[in-house]
Amino acid sequence: MKLKELESHLSNVTNFSNAKEHLEQYMTTPHLAARMIYTAQTQYEDIESNLLIDLGIGTGMLSIASCLLSADHVFGFDCDSDALRLCQLNIEEFEFESNIDLIQTDLRRIRLPVDRHRIQADTIIMNPPFGTKPFSVASTEQEEFCSTGIDMHFLQHARQLAKHSIYSLHKTSTRDHIYKKAHDWDMKMDVVAVLQFDIPKLEKKRSNRPNSTASHAPLKAIEVDLIRFEIKD
Repeated sequence: MKLKELESHLSNVTNFSNAKEHLEQYMTTPHLAARMIYTAQTQYEDIESNLLIDLGIGTGMLSIASCLLSADHVFGFDCDSDALRLCQLNIEEFEFESNIDLIQTDLRRIRLPVDRHRIQADTIIMNPPFGTKPFSVASTEQEEFCSTGIDMHFLQHARQLAKHSIYSLHKTSTRDHIYKKAHDWDMKMDVVAVLQFDIPKLEKKRSNRPNSTASHAPLKAIEVDLIRFEIKD
């Protein structure tokens, strides 16, 4: 499948109608997802016939892209039941029910919330929360989730679950810090591409008005690195 064809297919993935700002539910765009998964396959052969885990699966964009490029199977993790319901609808729309299994689990926990001896993947794919908090929230749990370093928390889990490689998006401004973490965790790190990520500026919730949807919110662009981590033998 050509890159443009893959991106075209992914344009049919349904976005969040009421994105939860404290979970940073910014859908990975078809443009970014297509390039991320296409690169993983065409340059490194890390998708086709491989078992994958998608951490923070959200709408299912990365998992669906992987199945379109013939991934063997994908396990998708997310803590949010609403996101998982939307993801299941997208999976059914693409007829990938037998290719993608969804697991509701909370990656905010310090310990790995699944048994790594039962579920371990050839390749991990993820677009983790960046730890960006556009405005204050009342819930202690929400503030904990938006704390600085949540992307490294996801990466630490990915390191434990990956047999071979991890593909992830991170803010370019944090690259030096991530290099240090990769070294500490005995992973080889390559910045495959630098991309623009459009983040919706979600409005504060008002008592007489529902949350703004990501599709209608104004956007701000940030620079992100598409990074490939390789697990050293």
